[in-house]
Parts: sequence; structure tokens; C-alpha cells
Amino acid sequence: MRIVDLHDRLIGAYLAMPIHGDGGKLMLGAGTRLTRSLIKTLRARGYTKVVVKKSLMPDSVPDHPISYQTRVQTETALEEAANRLLAGRSPDLKRVLEAVDAIIANLWANSGMSSGIVSIQSYDGNTYTHSINVCILSISIGHCLGWRLEDLRELGTAALLHDIGKILIPLDLLNKAGPLTAEEHGLMRTHCEKGWKLLSECFNTGGYIARGALEHHERLDGSGYPKGLTENMISDIGKITAVADVYDAMTADRPHRKAIFPETVYNHMVQHKGVLFDSAAVDALLSKVALYPTGTLLSLWGGYIAVVTAQDPRSNLRPLVRIVGGPGASKPIDVELYSRPDIKIDCLLSNYLPDSHRMAAGTLHDIPLDSDT
Repeated sequence: MRIVDLHDRLIGAYLAMPIHGDGGKLMLGAGTRLTRSLIKTLRARGYTKVVVKKSLMPDSVPDHPISYQTRVQTETALEEAANRLLAGRSPDLKRVLEAVDAIIANLWANSGMSSGIVSIQSYDGNTYTHSINVCILSISIGHCLGWRLEDLRELGTAALLHDIGKILIPLDLLNKAGPLTAEEHGLMRTHCEKGWKLLSECFNTGGYIARGALEHHERLDGSGYPKGLTENMISDIGKITAVADVYDAMTADRPHRKAIFPETVYNHMVQHKGVLFDSAAVDALLSKVALYPTGTLLSLWGGYIAVVTAQDPRSNLRPLVRIVGGPGASKPIDVELYSRPDIKIDCLLSNYLPDSHRMAAGTLHDIPLDSDT
């Protein structure tokens, strides 16, 4: 199986994994053959990537830090909380806390916290994917920094609800594909204080958890919003959720742009740690996260095409890969990029056809996808 961008050239491809909507409702089962109509429907619902069959590495499966059941449980808790708030009723915080506990248990069981590298795959358009990813990353950062279990529960709850204020922002503004006007920017920025108020008054979480919503856009040098707080004024929860929020936002497809190249994100975080972002939180994140998740297609220096087969604990910048195409590559070759510093990762690929000689770094939009791929 492989993760690919959702476009019309996938007509005829078969899903390798099921697609679920908000609340875990099954939309399309594994083995479904994609049609133009299905692709159009998925795009309209916000989906940007799918997992299709014919893997270049049949013995490997994309990493998931939490189980499908836990993801559905968390989505349901968030959806119910949002619906109750919009209906003027108090949400059930117990359901949210149970979801956070399940995420912590999953991360521990899957070695995402104990020793392994957390791999975040944002290939669906679910409303709550970003919130769940920020929760996973924040908990991983907190654990790496030695936080106690009770503190991790508070951190996870704050991270999961950090964007709750966006339920009071117009949907067309949240999904706007083009740049925002100054007025729209101003409206969007109100989600932090709206979230703080919702958590303080409706969830009754206490001020500390609510600071995740209020402070996740604050920056150490005072350049953030809504209050322009500086380092000593920002809570630890605010500092960690800020780092997790920025990382997930930069590495995921957004309405106005594609995901940013992982090494560019890495360099941005390193360059601005201690200035915009808390240094300890950045170091913890970059020591835990998989910059190139298993299943990612890469264009390597020299015109070679490779797929990530596993993570290398020595460096999350240099995964284990399988070269599947390029000059003289007549059969797949497994390579430890950490041991080959001369091999540079040029860019990510959205798709690859082994029998095609028309391979272009970054885009293969001119190559039709055969129905048997």
C-alpha cells in the first residue's frame, strides 16, 4: 500500500484502507475501486490523501501512533462536545478525559512514548485530525521532558481542545483556499480567547488547561497573539501546544497550500527555538517525531525514487528506504540513509509508476495512473 494525493489520476485505483467520516462512520471500505464521482465526493468532504493498493514494499504498513478505535473514540468525544456547545449545553468532559487516557495508553503500548519515534499521518480531511495530532505530539513532548502521568493528562486535554474556539469561527473562513484579508486575520485570531472562554466557563476545566487554547499562538519574543505574552508569561502547556500546533500545521496539507518539505519544517523549528519556540519542547519533539513516515515516497539525489520502509532510531532525518527506480536500478535496493550521508533527499513525491521513464521531482501530474495500480 502507499499514501498518495487524491486526484483524478487515481481513477481505477483500489483503496488499501477504509475511509471513515466524522464519528467513525464508514464511508468507503478497503478494496473499493475509486471512480471520478467518489474522488469528487471525497475532495468535497476535505480529504486530500488516500491509501491505495500495490505497495512498493508489501511487507510494510504505514505507522499509526494510536489505534483506529482510539481515533474514533476521540473524534466522537470532540464532535459531541462541539455539538453540545453549539446547542448551548455543557459538554461531557469525562468523555474527553477518557479519550486522552486512551491516547496515552496507545502511545505507551506502541512505543511511541517509551522508545520509538512518533509517526503522524495526516491523509484524511477529518475535522478533528489536527486536534488529535497536536494531542499526540504534545503528550510525546511532555513525556520526553519527564512529566508525570497526571500532568500528561492535563497537557493532553489542553492540546486536544486547543482549537475549540474555532467552532465559533465561520466555516467558510476556516476553509478559505486563498490568503486571508486583514479583517479575516483579525477574526481568525479571536479563536484563542473564544476557546479560553469556552473551556473556562462551559467545560469548567480550570484555568491551567484552558491556557492551551489561549496561548498556543503566543511566542517567546512577544510576537504572538492574542496578548503578545513573552517567555516568562507563557505557561508550560502553552509552550508545548504551540510547538506541536506549528509542527502539525506545517507538515499537513492546508486549504491554501500543500504540506511543507519536512527538512524545511525541521530547520524552521531549530532556527526559531529559544526565540519563538521553547527550546526544550522543540528538542523533545524533534527527538520523537518521524519526519518521513513509513510509506512516504521520496525523490533522492541523482534521480532515484525510494519509499520509506522504517524509521532509523539514530536519526529521524534519515529513515530506512527502498530504492525502487532510477539510473541502473533494475531491482529494489534497501538503504540506510544514515550510513549514506552522500544521498540527499530532494523532495517528496505524491505518486510513482515503476514502468514509467517520465519521473519528475515533486510532481507526476502528467502521468496517468493505470487501473491496476
